[in-house]
Amino acid sequence: MPGMRLAHLHPLRWLDQRDRGFTALRRATRTAIIMPAMFALGDKVIGNPQVATFAAFGSFAMLLLVDFGGPMAERLQAQAALAVAGGVFVCLATLASQTAWLAAVAMAVAGFGVIFAGVVSSVLAGTTTALLAFILPVSLAAPASAVPGRLAGWAMAAGAALVATALLWPAPARDRLRGAAASACRALAARLHAGVAYLLSGADEQFALDRDHAAAQSDQEVEALRGDFLAMPYRPTGLSTPARTTVRLVDELAWLNSIVIQPGLHRDGVHRAALRVKEAAAAVLDHAADLLDARAAAATSSTPR
Repeated sequence: MPGMRLAHLHPLRWLDQRDRGFTALRRATRTAIIMPAMFALGDKVIGNPQVATFAAFGSFAMLLLVDFGGPMAERLQAQAALAVAGGVFVCLATLASQTAWLAAVAMAVAGFGVIFAGVVSSVLAGTTTALLAFILPVSLAAPASAVPGRLAGWAMAAGAALVATALLWPAPARDRLRGAAASACRALAARLHAGVAYLLSGADEQFALDRDHAAAQSDQEVEALRGDFLAMPYRPTGLSTPARTTVRLVDELAWLNSIVIQPGLHRDGVHRAALRVKEAAAAVLDHAADLLDARAAAATSSTPR
């Protein structure tokens, strides 16, 4: 009952706890405004059903099904690249839609290609927008003469999505994953330092307590990082190498957390070379955390609130 009363008194706080930064609400709001407007423009003003259909579904795909993060320039760059890829798919799928067997084969090839493209770029693999740009036109059989109208509708949707992303309740450049990754790097570095200090102390009790505390903190930070990653409604995507590397960092840090429990001992006692490696690894992790924090701070300061 107290929790229900608190939620009633502070609805925005309650919503923010379940939708951090109002990310889902922002996307839903933009889509609710832009999608009907694009459909009305194509149907009532332009008077072309192909334009109206692809403008509406394109708005839905590019505003609701994607969640690009990072600075605004990176978001707009990724949105534009996705719009271009979708435009190519609209043309190819329309041409293939005239023959049923060709449409089926083209859909299989496009589906495999988009999903497999995640090896190179998480922008295509991380969203269903590119697939929708192929599924919709290949499912609606039409002659080649329909390509200009469909492409015009998709272009209208892409332009509206760019404007809405930049001007309609733009999200600040806060990267929860980057901040959590920095904390996990520092916790792992502290765990390595504490483990080395314990071994060099000759198994001193106080150093053992420090080591256990650092291990617990490390487990907690890595689990928090994985929790933030899994709680996101869509996988974080981006064209830049740092954006893709940050996503991969989640699994790498979880793997590293399972490796650092190795004691660094051999049959003659403390393995000095192993301890030097651990100290060097800890220094790299601390430096990585500094770089992650610096980039996040730069992105936040460069984005208007």
